[in-house]
Amino acid sequence: MTQTSHDETSADKRGEGGADVRGEGVAEVAGDLAAVQGAVAKGCRTYVIDTSVLLSDPRAMLRFAEHEVVLPVVVVTELEAKRHHPELGYFARQALRLLDDLRVKEGRLDHAVSVGEDGGTLRVELNHTDPRVLPDGFRLGDNDTRILAVAKHLADSGRHVTIVSKDLPMRVKASAVGLDAEEYRHEWKVDSGWTGIVELEVAPEQLDALYENGRAEMPEAKDLPVHTGLVLSSARGSGLGRVGADGAVRQVRGDRDAFGLHGRSAEQRIALDLLLDPDVGIISLGGRAGTGKSALALCAGLEAVMERRQHRKVIVFRPLYAVGGQELGYLPGTENEKMGPWAQAVFDTLGAVVSTEVVEEVIDRGLLEVLPLTHIRGRSLHDAFVIVDEAQSLERNVLLTVLSRVGQNSRVVLTHDVAQRDNLRVGRHDGVAAVIETLKGHPLFAHVTLTRSERSPIAALVTDLLEGLDI
Repeated sequence: MTQTSHDETSADKRGEGGADVRGEGVAEVAGDLAAVQGAVAKGCRTYVIDTSVLLSDPRAMLRFAEHEVVLPVVVVTELEAKRHHPELGYFARQALRLLDDLRVKEGRLDHAVSVGEDGGTLRVELNHTDPRVLPDGFRLGDNDTRILAVAKHLADSGRHVTIVSKDLPMRVKASAVGLDAEEYRHEWKVDSGWTGIVELEVAPEQLDALYENGRAEMPEAKDLPVHTGLVLSSARGSGLGRVGADGAVRQVRGDRDAFGLHGRSAEQRIALDLLLDPDVGIISLGGRAGTGKSALALCAGLEAVMERRQHRKVIVFRPLYAVGGQELGYLPGTENEKMGPWAQAVFDTLGAVVSTEVVEEVIDRGLLEVLPLTHIRGRSLHDAFVIVDEAQSLERNVLLTVLSRVGQNSRVVLTHDVAQRDNLRVGRHDGVAAVIETLKGHPLFAHVTLTRSERSPIAALVTDLLEGLDI
């Protein structure tokens, strides 16, 4: 019986005419091993990228120079599932179209195909998903497990493997099983620490000219980005200004107000001056909690809508991230009732600076809308003062998509605190930080970082403690 099984097995390994094909399999494995060793000798690495990378940059698979890019097939499945997502669907479809273009050009993707001009390759990995290569605690059967299994199998074959992900937990898991892991950095911008405000020492005559004419030529400010706020001091006094599109410094008056709200600090007064300037189309207000970002934006919006009649309404978009683990769809009630906690935060901010009667009038006249960011899909926002709240939680591509929806006679304000990111796929160097560095210096863009807390001493104390813990 044993002999018969051996003969049958041997027969199964022969080709036509009884030729033994076992040698061909051995030769193929040997060839693969030689290819791996050759690639390693040349310094080529293998990058296993997950879905989060392609959702942030659909062309990421082409950006790894001479190295090998491996796409586990489960990533394609996840992209398919995201095709109709209100925020990420566009990027999922772009990535799938790019893969399809490569399929049409090369015929198949389960073997390495050339990408880019530096000799890099890309392939979709169909095998190596056996989770037994991972420690017991990581055999969860989810998509992360499948991606980790692919990377671990490839690493065990002798490759220099790195998992690239925008997802913080995924990078932690990869390191926990002994794999190299990196955050996708192509869209990073070097954070220059630019706050939008510069302190300058100027001659008394320059400051006098600024007060007399409302503008002055100051060589010290010539090379600063457009709309940089200036805290000016001289031997005889001080003042505020900002750099105009022509390089001259224009005065910032401290007595300006928006819907009754006055700036308390130099940075708030500069921010208010920018918010009230209709020629500045995109304004970024950064800063920790309690510095007045939302209040300044809301009051400037209502000033433009109710007092100056420059826009039809104020629209506040807020990203919907789970609160207490409860997704919006699982909360009870109608959509408006589900949106209540998110919308109430905006009305609470407004109620802190204007009377209850004014808040009720704004609501009754439909002059202020608070919507989830998912509602921006397919819309063109014309004749509106748009505020994107909590912008620090948005991926760079999502944020740029939002800005692209701004239509005729509309402006947009981004409020954000990079220390309070709810989205683990957004780091300190991408998202809104990358957008600021990219747009800095454009005549349509301005940024101010607010540093002085205007909340109660208790709230300011707790904020300082949290920042000290770097949470």
